[in-house]
Amino acid sequence: MKKHTMLDCYGANQNQLNDIKHINDLLNKLVYVLKLNPICPPQLIPYYYGKVKEDIGISAFILLEGGHITIHTFPIRECYFVDILADLDYDEQIAKDFLLKELPYQDEKSIFNMKDRSVKGFEMLPYDSTCDFGPHLMTEIQSHQEPNMEKLFDFLEQLVFKINMDPITRPYVLKSTPKKPKYLSAIIVIAQSHIALHYSYKSKRIYADIFSCAPFDYSKVSELYAPLGEVISNELTSRGTKHIYKVKSTVSKESLQISMRWQKNLKKR
Repeated sequence: MKKHTMLDCYGANQNQLNDIKHINDLLNKLVYVLKLNPICPPQLIPYYYGKVKEDIGISAFILLEGGHITIHTFPIRECYFVDILADLDYDEQIAKDFLLKELPYQDEKSIFNMKDRSVKGFEMLPYDSTCDFGPHLMTEIQSHQEPNMEKLFDFLEQLVFKINMDPITRPYVLKSTPKKPKYLSAIIVIAQSHIALHYSYKSKRIYADIFSCAPFDYSKVSELYAPLGEVISNELTSRGTKHIYKVKSTVSKESLQISMRWQKNLKKR
């Protein structure tokens, strides 16, 4: 079973969402309690220079063997988004309870979703660009040929511009093990979201995710993934429903000072 858990968590603590050390420790602990196999340490990217002032925060990820854990925090909006995609089975309720304890959120206002990625389908759930944060495409691709690290790197570099996203990192590409790897994985962080690819050497299939921060023409997914192979499964779900209305009615003075300080420092560089 290839399980994908998605949590859109609202009503979180602003200071915790802005604490890089806390997010780093949280990812390390989450991997441990779920008994998953990380292939790299947490990678954390502060994001304090976006076009939308409410969208500052932290993006972070850990690559797993055949999957990933990502978290994107929005301190001013008091919310965060988590994805857990793993080749091993794990208890998604443990993940939910762990996050509720370590990065508390209001359960009744939040959204919890789980997909079995081993089940193929073409379900396209409704997406409304006027009130949803972004579409999340979960795609399975039958690869034409075995990709190498350079090919996945170049593909992600080009894809972000094809869908008009703003990359905030270069692609990160890694084999699951140095010798006889099961997976070749790649991920790129775009403005407060991500795109990830996991190629299975055994099945010759790529499990792909585009978690977008903004609308794009997802009807052309087969065309987008054509350089990698044939799309055999593709599902769409909305993330951050009513996200834009979740901003506090009064933005705290502390949050504005943080945003202004970071933007000022960036201009000096």
